[in-house]
Amino acid sequence: MIDCKFSVMASKLIAADNILLFPHIGIDGDCAGCTYAVASMLRSMGKNVYALYEEELPDTLNFLDAGGIFTKNAGVIADDSLDISMCIDNGGFDRFPNYAEKFKKAKLTLCLDHHETSIIRDNGETRGIAELSHIDPGAAACGVLTFELLRELEAQWTAAGNPSILPDKAIGEAIFTAITTDTGNFQYSNTNRRCHEIMAELYDWDIDVSKISVTLYENERIEAIEVRSKAVSRMKILSDGLGVISYLKKSELDDLGILPGETDSIIDLMRTMRGVEFAAFLKEKEAGVIRVSLRAKSTGNVAEIAEKFGGGGHIKAAGCTINATVEEAADMIAAEIEKAAYGLTAKNPKKGMKHDAG
Repeated sequence: MIDCKFSVMASKLIAADNILLFPHIGIDGDCAGCTYAVASMLRSMGKNVYALYEEELPDTLNFLDAGGIFTKNAGVIADDSLDISMCIDNGGFDRFPNYAEKFKKAKLTLCLDHHETSIIRDNGETRGIAELSHIDPGAAACGVLTFELLRELEAQWTAAGNPSILPDKAIGEAIFTAITTDTGNFQYSNTNRRCHEIMAELYDWDIDVSKISVTLYENERIEAIEVRSKAVSRMKILSDGLGVISYLKKSELDDLGILPGETDSIIDLMRTMRGVEFAAFLKEKEAGVIRVSLRAKSTGNVAEIAEKFGGGGHIKAAGCTINATVEEAADMIAAEIEKAAYGLTAKNPKKGMKHDAG
C-alpha cells in the first residue's frame, strides 16, 4: 500500500484552481463513478475541473457525465494553468496513453487507486506514477477510497467556514455505481464490511438504488444480447473445464453497431459456468490491437497472467492489451490459462475433475 493521507490529498485539491482527472481507457462503473464524484465535489467548491477521456462513455454510464465533465480536449485547461493532474482507478500511463504527456504538465500529480499492479517497486522502494499517491489494493473498489477522500474534503471545506456540500444525492449515486460494479453487485470475494457500511450511509443521502441498478443491470439493447450470443457460441473450454475463452472481431462488433461497454458483461457470464476457474474474453479494438479481459472465480490468479503481457489488475479481475491478430492473442492467453490451471490441479488434484464446483 502507498498511503498519501487523505487529509494531505484533500488540502492540495482545495488549494488548487484548475484540475484535470484522468480515468482509464475501457472505463467501467468504478472509474466513471469515482471520476464524476470527485469532479462534482470539486466543482461545487468552485474549481475548474474536467476529466480527459479519449473514448466514448458506455451508454449505461452516460448519467455520470452531467455537466459535461468528460472531454477529449486536452487544451480545456492550458498547460501553464494546470495545478493538479489526478489519475483515478488506475496508476499507469498506458491506461490513458493519449493524455500521458498532459498529465505530466501539472504543477502537482496525484493518484487514487486500488490496483496492486499500480505500485512500482524499484530497489526496495515503492511508489506510484504520481508525486502523491494513495494506492490501497485492500479496497474493494476505488469508490471506497473516493468516499473517504470526499468525506475529508467536506471536513476541511466546512472547517474553513464554507457551506456543506455533502450529503449530495448525485454524488452518492456515483459512489454506489462505483462500488456495486466493482464488487459484482456485492457478490465478488472482494466485497467486505466496509462496502456495506458505506452503503448504509449512502442510503441516508437519499440515493435511488433501484433506479441506478436498473440503468446498470437491466438496460441492454437487443444488439448487445445478440453479440453476447455470438461470443458464447465461440467459447472454447480449456483444461477439462477449469478454463474458458472466447473472442469477438471488430467486424462483428461493427456489424451489430455495438456501443462502448456493451461487451462488458460477457466475461462475467463466462465465469458463472460451473467448474470454471479462469475466464478470458478478447475483443479486437482495431487490426492488431486486442483487449483482453480476465477473471478468476476462487483460487486462481489472473493478475499474473495479465502481467505477462504488460497488463495488470486484481487477482480475480485483470486485463491487458496484445498486439497480434485476435486468433493469435487467443492462443497466447489460452496457453497461459492452461499453465495456471495445471498449477492449480498440481496443488489440488480434485480441481482437475470435470463439473467440480470450483
